[in-house]
Amino acid sequence: MRVFLFAAAVAAAGAPVSSSFSAGAAVPPPPSVEAGPLQVPETAPAPAVAAEPAGRAVIDKVVQLQGRELTLCLVRSGSAGMAVLSVPENSVVPSLPEISETEFLELVTGASGCRADGEVREVASQRGTIAISAGLDCTAAAS
Repeated sequence: MRVFLFAAAVAAAGAPVSSSFSAGAAVPPPPSVEAGPLQVPETAPAPAVAAEPAGRAVIDKVVQLQGRELTLCLVRSGSAGMAVLSVPENSVVPSLPEISETEFLELVTGASGCRADGEVREVASQRGTIAISAGLDCTAAAS
């Protein structure tokens, strides 16, 4: 009996248990995140949404940032547009990793072919930064 109680105490001390889990079930730690240079996967550009009028496009791309998959949404109408980097709905980690303004602008320029226009804006919540955005000037890309 003492061995069983000792084993139960050791298991409980080493494994966080939630009320929604059975006793002794460990909650896995979050995935590790590694810092590194931004990489845009070399994939064919996603087709524009068919319902969009001519000269207007909405493209969602999956980009890798510090070992995580994030969503980059590019919205363009004529020579103007907007880029928004956000966390996908199915992400285990609900906030963006640390990214400098320069890294974000390089990612946007490489993915869109447009020049960033205006200031970079953050959307923050109690969970941390959930999205960052910048305007796009696509006059050079349009010609």
